[in-house]
Amino acid sequence: MKKKYVWFFLLLLAAAVAVGFRSEVAGFLRRNFTATFSEVLPSDPAKLRALYLKKHPKELNIAVFGPWNYYAKQGFILDKAIQLAVDEVNASGGILGRKVNPVWVDNENYSAVAQEQAEKLAADPSVFAVIGPVTSGRVLQFNSLFGDAGMPEVAPLAQSERINRENTNALLFMPIASDLDESRALAAWAQGGGRNNFLILNDDSRFPMSYGSCVEQSFYEKDLLVYGRVLFDQSSRKNYIRDQVLQYLDYFPVQNIIYLSKTGDASDYADLAGRIFARLPEGTLYFNEFTTFDRLLKIRLDRNRVFVSAAIPLNAANRAELRKFLKIEGYERDFLSLIAYRGVHIFADAVRQAGSLDPRRIAETMRTGVMKTPLGEFRFSAGGFEAGPPLEILSLEELEKRWRAIAAD
Repeated sequence: MKKKYVWFFLLLLAAAVAVGFRSEVAGFLRRNFTATFSEVLPSDPAKLRALYLKKHPKELNIAVFGPWNYYAKQGFILDKAIQLAVDEVNASGGILGRKVNPVWVDNENYSAVAQEQAEKLAADPSVFAVIGPVTSGRVLQFNSLFGDAGMPEVAPLAQSERINRENTNALLFMPIASDLDESRALAAWAQGGGRNNFLILNDDSRFPMSYGSCVEQSFYEKDLLVYGRVLFDQSSRKNYIRDQVLQYLDYFPVQNIIYLSKTGDASDYADLAGRIFARLPEGTLYFNEFTTFDRLLKIRLDRNRVFVSAAIPLNAANRAELRKFLKIEGYERDFLSLIAYRGVHIFADAVRQAGSLDPRRIAETMRTGVMKTPLGEFRFSAGGFEAGPPLEILSLEELEKRWRAIAAD
């Protein structure tokens, strides 16, 4: 019986509210109720995030979102590099007096897992910003998800020209050379060295404006010949790349090979390089920066015929920072970890310069300012990539010489 009276009372209350809702008194009460309790009522993610920051003035939670275990297995220390940068930022006073707390999220390099995690992060009011995802495909997958949630996003290793072409996410930045900028640097290197007749090995050229298509476009602009592209992915059968390359060498006068790997897997480098150099006495083999230097050193002794894009200058100004990395266990002298490390410092300095945790002010500072990092000053282009990237195409011989000089200091 008691339950019936409770339900009867609730129905009467609901009816009274429904009748009085349109009255001036109800309107007055409703406005005051909203003003009084708006902070605890459900709201959009940006407002909830601002409220969380107000209630927690000493901390700043930043999601670190990527396939960390996957890249660790490929020889990259991206997670350690990012943690090193976070520790340095906190040691220097944090960001606007707040301690940075990295919220590690491993998306396992799977689309479905990454989507679920990204949606949870975008809805989490305790997370202010995102470092990641790592790959272009994941950034494209979420498009403006984080931007719509009012979260600044720094995707340190995403290079695709397809990202943000429609300016759908004003809070997204990528502190690395775009595929097109890097392709143009590669074309200039090829032309300057009198190299021609190329074959491209590429793992994402199914799409327009992919890395492979950017290379082709840049080479054609300089009247350089590209005979074709060998498409592959992580599911390609063993020796697939080798067999495809040998077929091209049988039918076309290929002289140089460009290996645009974004998987980091170097298992077939040695066999591939041996066969290529046996067939191409004067040929060269180029790898982009998604390759570890230590693994490349093991492929062959022709170190003046294997080239890599140096995405971070290996110069005297950066030696002190680079020596820190040489002391990290497992560091195989890759450029990706350096770029991810620098990305954290870029974001931290942008927030300091903005003097605010307003995402729009931070984005405007990143878009127009000059950020200072332990690896030099940094500027963004209008498209959100590194502006005027100081890319060098160096032989393994030259890279080895520069790393030895760094280690010797």
